[in-house]
Amino acid sequence: MRRIIILLAIAFAMLAIALPAFAGPFTDVPTDHWAYDAIDKLQAEGFVEGYPDGTFRGNRSFTRYEMAMVVARIWDRLVYELSQISEPDMTGYATTADLDEAIQMINDLRDEFMGELDGLKMDVADLSDISQDHENRIRNLEDALSHVQISGMLRSRIEDIITNEYAPSGGGFYRGTPGSNPGQAFEFEEKVWLALDAMPSDYLDVHITFLQVLSYLDDQATSITPVTEPTAQPLALNEAWARADMMKLMGWEPSELFNRFNLVVGRQYARFGEFGIAFDNGYETRPGILIDFGGDRLELAAFIARNYRMGLFASYNPATNSYIYTQQNGQEGLGVARVSYGFGDSRSTVEPGNEFARVGFNYLATGVGDERGMGADLDTELLSSVYLNRLRVEYFQMERDQMGYNVKDEYGSDFEGSVIAWVDLFNDGNTRVSAAYADIGLTPGFSSIDNNPFEEYDESSLVTTPTGRIGANTFYGYESGLNPFPNNFVGVGVQIDHTWWDVLNTRLTFYDGTNQAEYDLPVVIRLNVRYPLSDASDIALEYIHSGIDSLTLAKLRGEFLVRF
Repeated sequence: MRRIIILLAIAFAMLAIALPAFAGPFTDVPTDHWAYDAIDKLQAEGFVEGYPDGTFRGNRSFTRYEMAMVVARIWDRLVYELSQISEPDMTGYATTADLDEAIQMINDLRDEFMGELDGLKMDVADLSDISQDHENRIRNLEDALSHVQISGMLRSRIEDIITNEYAPSGGGFYRGTPGSNPGQAFEFEEKVWLALDAMPSDYLDVHITFLQVLSYLDDQATSITPVTEPTAQPLALNEAWARADMMKLMGWEPSELFNRFNLVVGRQYARFGEFGIAFDNGYETRPGILIDFGGDRLELAAFIARNYRMGLFASYNPATNSYIYTQQNGQEGLGVARVSYGFGDSRSTVEPGNEFARVGFNYLATGVGDERGMGADLDTELLSSVYLNRLRVEYFQMERDQMGYNVKDEYGSDFEGSVIAWVDLFNDGNTRVSAAYADIGLTPGFSSIDNNPFEEYDESSLVTTPTGRIGANTFYGYESGLNPFPNNFVGVGVQIDHTWWDVLNTRLTFYDGTNQAEYDLPVVIRLNVRYPLSDASDIALEYIHSGIDSLTLAKLRGEFLVRF
């Protein structure tokens, strides 16, 4: 049998991919089948093994693993047989009759399995095409997913007024904080924020966010039946803009002065000014176009957008010494621009940057209604040590108010200009002590002035106290956290930030002063303690206090924040 091993190996190598696996003795192979002898010889030589039940299963397709096993065994047998040849021995060679027998076996096997071999070729070709198609789809999906990021935030708050000796019986001290006594304004609030960022090309990126604020408020002070149903806005589109890198798109070479030109189109936030007095629509996005042009030192920016304003707007009637309120709803345009430049090199050892000082100029061409004004701001290092290491100042002068009246003539020079000056008295990277002075008159509707420290989403315009009004002079005013001061405020403030044991973050804010009419305003104290449970979650406790002695309003707020 050894003399025809090579011939059998060749025959089986040609046909094994189409043969089923089997083991002998094969109970399901008839002895009168034409291929019985060939199968018996292959099994006898140990090239194949069958199933434990002793069947051949000749209708099952041969697998690639079985093929590998057979080829390996044939190869091992060939290597072994060749190693046994030490000297020519003609007795081991096949005779002509043996060759004729092997050739006839090959021909018979080839004819028998011709259909299977042809079909297998087609199946292999089809499988190859399908596999390549799947690989291409997976590759395209991986490429797309690599340019898409999904993130979000879930914030839950529980808050309540714990002391209120200040508010009249008709309602709370601040609009947006119902309830006049402790326990009558218990509130559970949830804020959901979802963001999707994608980069379809190397010069284009897309940003989309959804926002929902859900509030469960038990308000027994303003309604006969407690409010147990949630009052909320639905999960709605918040931001939706696309930013194009025009430098890459146009093929422009960046220079030292100009190395960026971004065009942002869609619903978006924008801020102009060091403290956002000139413009800050942080309360609500606006659809528009933001142009950002410049370099590391030079900044040229403009925001052209649309706004829909609604509600009552006040105008003063000198004849009756009173205000006339008119309903004005409808679409209007917004337009604001900024130019700034950075000077020198940073010398700070605490917060080193790219520049020593940046000076900016802001121009509000048209804001809410017929508002118009201009201003300047400065952000500069002072000393390079931990003491007096930074100064931030913004000044803005309103020329016209919402109704188009000249501010100086209508309200007086005290309301014409607004200034905030903020200096870091001490900053070692772990503790920051800052002091600020503010003289805030009439500001644009889209400003970051904090009207109400008790509420994040407040719509209050005029807050009345026994000593006068401390609210905004406009029907707008957005709280973005850039400064703690309300509109119509003259006074000072202090803010202390400190991190304890590298994990516990605290912020204490205090301010006191008068309004433009020199009426004393309540002292405001705000303490926030925040502890990170993990890289993706925080817990916080906040205490807000306004007033002195018996004229006091205090609120306690707990927060759980998760980022993903």
